[in-house]
Amino acid sequence: MASSRWLGIEPAGRPQLYLVDGLAEMRSRAGPRVPEWAIAVTRRDDLLVFRADLLDTSPVNGAGLVAAHEAVHQVLNHLGGPPLRRLPRWFEEGLCVIHAGVAHLQPDHSLQRTAAAGNLPTFAETESIFGETRGRAAIGYALAREAVMTISVTYGDEAIRGILRRFREGENFATAFFHATGDRLEDFEARWRDEITPPIPLLLYVVLENIELALLCFGALLVAGGYLRWRLRRERSLSALGG
Repeated sequence: MASSRWLGIEPAGRPQLYLVDGLAEMRSRAGPRVPEWAIAVTRRDDLLVFRADLLDTSPVNGAGLVAAHEAVHQVLNHLGGPPLRRLPRWFEEGLCVIHAGVAHLQPDHSLQRTAAAGNLPTFAETESIFGETRGRAAIGYALAREAVMTISVTYGDEAIRGILRRFREGENFATAFFHATGDRLEDFEARWRDEITPPIPLLLYVVLENIELALLCFGALLVAGGYLRWRLRRERSLSALGG
């Protein structure tokens, strides 16, 4: 399959698709901790559970997009090792989102604004963020995509395949990352956070991010200020004439 070729991993298992209708049935099939916003879950036994009531033809909820996302999870489930030995969640979700083309959840604000506000999660914090609220999970997906995309641009897709190959052979993720990229994971994260965090105060960044609206508001204030000055001068002139 396309996801296996891209990841450089031989396909394994026999994925089976199961459609459910609603959150209750999803949790009965995929586990009680499935968040309310989840549209699909891929189990370790190759069962892909989809919520039919959430699938539609929109750019983010289309069946093809969701299937492409879950296909990467299914492939990565077969990297080998103990059941609890998994890739970091941000790395795995980043690969899924990039392969699918877009995330199911979209954050309310850009990662840059989130970082400027001091609310950008660390890589380690994303291990739990995908089980939280829709808004927090959306930030996690955006972070995952941007971080993995930066790895691809900086080191090349072959480095991503090297990470996966070394992880499959038994190396922990940080060691596999170092051997595949020549860079320490903590150094990469520090640089990535610096690059994505605007070097200006949050308020100024918000203004620049919405420059058209800011200019429109500024123009409206100028018009209002000009009108008030004209009214004041007019009233003074009328008062002088009346005297």
